[in-house]
Amino acid sequence: MSCNLKHVKQSVDCKENPAGLSNYCMVVPIDSDHITSIEINDDKNQYNIVPAGTSGATLKGFKIAFKNQTGQVSSEDNGEGAANSVTGTGRVDKNEDDMAVLGRRLSNMGGGYLVFFPTGKIVDGKTEWKVVGNPTGDIEFSRTNDSGVNRNDDHGTTFTFVCNYQVYDVVKYYGVIAEDVESASSN
Repeated sequence: MSCNLKHVKQSVDCKENPAGLSNYCMVVPIDSDHITSIEINDDKNQYNIVPAGTSGATLKGFKIAFKNQTGQVSSEDNGEGAANSVTGTGRVDKNEDDMAVLGRRLSNMGGGYLVFFPTGKIVDGKTEWKVVGNPTGDIEFSRTNDSGVNRNDDHGTTFTFVCNYQVYDVVKYYGVIAEDVESASSN
């Protein structure tokens, strides 16, 4: 299936197609409390995800709100038959303390999560998300922090999620992702 060619035609549906992303992302752990199953769709560049819980359950994750116009998802081809590296970034400037705590926890999770960046588009009544990560949780997290020098300098924590093996250069998910309840240990 992955070697069958497909036409790529110019879209004729006269809709806006702006660049950029919304000002937050959602981190969804790949565990039995959050995801029942996740599959790569062979016909579309998207993941088919079944949320944990009863039928009709909503996918849940942890929100990272970042500074407007700092979020980005980009990709790079790894070479013939080697898939793609996909990177998601953003800059947290107003809540560096909670980002520091979350950053420590993400660094210790061994990549067992997916990161969803909303595009701001609604497709067939569902929110469109760009996804960084793959079904096996092969993702790396890093961050840097900068105080800035002058009072009006850009400052904060810039985070980066990188997945070095995604079968599509752009992976999408369509649906709702609700905020999960934080555990008592996060206080």
